[in-house]
Amino acid sequence: MIKLFSSDKFFLVLLSVAIILSRLFVFYFYRDINLENEWINLFHNLKTSGVLGYHVLVDNNLLVQKFSGAGDVVIPSVWMPPFYIFFLYSIDFVFGRILPFVSTIIIIQILLNLFSIYIFFKIIKNFFDNRDSLLITIIYAFFPALIFSSVQISSSTLQIFLILCFFYFLLENFLKSKKLSVINFSIISGMLILTRGEFVVFYILAISYFFIFKEKKFKNLIVSLIVTLLIISPYLIRNYKNFNTVVLTKSFGYNLLKGNNQNFKVEGDVVIINKIRENLNIKIDNNFEINLDNIYRDEAIKYIKENPGIFVQNYFKKVFSFLFINLNSSYDNYYNPFHIIPKAIISLCALFSGIIGLRKGGFFQFLSIFYFLNILLFSLFFILPRYSVVLIPVQIILTSMAFKTYKEK
Repeated sequence: MIKLFSSDKFFLVLLSVAIILSRLFVFYFYRDINLENEWINLFHNLKTSGVLGYHVLVDNNLLVQKFSGAGDVVIPSVWMPPFYIFFLYSIDFVFGRILPFVSTIIIIQILLNLFSIYIFFKIIKNFFDNRDSLLITIIYAFFPALIFSSVQISSSTLQIFLILCFFYFLLENFLKSKKLSVINFSIISGMLILTRGEFVVFYILAISYFFIFKEKKFKNLIVSLIVTLLIISPYLIRNYKNFNTVVLTKSFGYNLLKGNNQNFKVEGDVVIINKIRENLNIKIDNNFEINLDNIYRDEAIKYIKENPGIFVQNYFKKVFSFLFINLNSSYDNYYNPFHIIPKAIISLCALFSGIIGLRKGGFFQFLSIFYFLNILLFSLFFILPRYSVVLIPVQIILTSMAFKTYKEK
């Protein structure tokens, strides 16, 4: 068996074919066929007007979320991080005239998903021998939620790919002291910040943990800060020019209110948000989204102050849903056994593994902090299924390292 796993090329070929066939299967039966939700508006308006924005100014100073047309003015948006939209725009620019757009997006996401498996294997190899590394990678490669997410129009596949690159280059620097790793790590960090604005918290965690407390190489810290800032600075400059303020995204109030209101749902509820929008009296200019988000923020803080006990109770409901399972999900196929059983198993294992990791040092401890901080931070707002999908690689690595610790004892 050991010989088979470590050296049998025929087995590796069969494994590769099985991995690819599993993706082709979900591509044929379960892939998204259209851009939907916020992606379609942002993409269309960027393509037709050159402005990244939801809202279009039409007759009588009316601001609506729609496709821009002739004579319409698109108001620049600061609501969503831009990287996934730029990803979609780049695909359309390169392949739009020769290939079906949405299918091309899915195929490229599948390729990212496949390459993520290789990066995952390279990460695991830092801590395990060839046999164990391959076994752990097989679990990752065939995890149902990761296969399914690759055929959905969502930033999760891109985010998983970037997070694995983030860990890989962090380890290359920390364990092997490779010179270019700090630069590569910082480029990836900038991309992740542009993919999910809150990732700046985890970037600060990483450079604090490794560059200040572990390595104490302040040169690497300065290099990383400069490179990361260079990556995100064009978008910061764009936002400063449009909104006269230094901001990456401005959706804190929306997210806080969506997850904390009288119509509480773990996945968030927009009833009160829609009511607020119906009775707006905000100046129609480039700062519309910023001013609107401030209204949402004030309403959410007011609710939390008036209902502190309910806020705490709901917060722990969200923590439980993130850690394990949402007991009242409205998402299609959420309770499918192929999703819910693997999720429950890996979530339970990761919880205990993360607790073990907190008592260790090095990458195991950092990964545990990274995992729990994600849960504690996002539970302030609301929990969508894709949030937990992004953490599956972290959960598998944590569980593997905990089992290794147990075996060594």
